[in-house]
Amino acid sequence: MNRSHARAIGTALVSATLLAGTALLAADAGAATVDGKQIFLDQKCNMCHAVSSAGITPTSKIKAPDLAGLASKEEAAWLTKFLKKDADKNGKKHIKNFTGSDEELATLVAWLQKQAEPAKK
Repeated sequence: MNRSHARAIGTALVSATLLAGTALLAADAGAATVDGKQIFLDQKCNMCHAVSSAGITPTSKIKAPDLAGLASKEEAAWLTKFLKKDADKNGKKHIKNFTGSDEELATLVAWLQKQAEPAKK
């Protein structure tokens, strides 16, 4: 193998490595961009809960509280425990255990705490 051929192979390997690394970073970035609203919908929280500030209405006949403004009054640590059924409110546990990752739960809780109660008309 001559020197120019070896250089071409080396350049190709470096390029392939850089492309693979860029693809992995893009995949990680895409995974990190899932927001709290999407997690809320993916977990089907909207079956019972509304978040009127985000335009979310319940899809079932069960009418749990509208979370706009409600979650902002609670500590993140308590909300996390409540959604994992490790804490109760007024003697009752949340009806459904959160099934996503800890990172998704943290993202959801942070999003819920930012949902302001809509202005009264």
